[in-house]
Amino acid sequence: MDCCSHEKASDGALNVAEALVSDQQNAPAPQDDPEHACLTCRGASRPVTRKTMLLMLKPELFDRVDDGEYRFCTSANCRIVYFTERGGSIFMTEDLRVRVGLKECEGEIPLCYCFGFDEVGVREEIARTGRSAIPQRIAALIKQGMCACPERNPSGACCLGEVNKSIKRLAAEMTVLSQPV
Repeated sequence: MDCCSHEKASDGALNVAEALVSDQQNAPAPQDDPEHACLTCRGASRPVTRKTMLLMLKPELFDRVDDGEYRFCTSANCRIVYFTERGGSIFMTEDLRVRVGLKECEGEIPLCYCFGFDEVGVREEIARTGRSAIPQRIAALIKQGMCACPERNPSGACCLGEVNKSIKRLAAEMTVLSQPV
């Protein structure tokens, strides 16, 4: 299923597209699975398709990919990006063609891989206007069918939940920095 599909989940839960229509600022983050822990950090993970992984990996590493089911480690402090539960090949942040925003803490940290939004742009927009309209812009583009999260985002999931978390964190940081000492 497309991450931004307009169909209801089989359990009747709202999917990302339906959540966007009703509440763009609180779009759901992808579901992390603590039952399938990263082999190194023991943090939660989520499944990722082989296609997503191959699109993200540097081509010279393709021969290390095996037939196992790969998972994306969601821990910000772990440099592992992809792993198999049975202990096959693992791939680290430096093995990818793109920076994994969730695992970065300096420089131009990507937030949205489909539309090119990053933390630098969020900071500039908040400094200029006091808020960020990026979630609304992403939601509008998703509604136009322009989302390609499974192919463009290293996690293989919609970025909007993570974008909202990052915007809240950056706004709070900027508020603290602007307080008189």
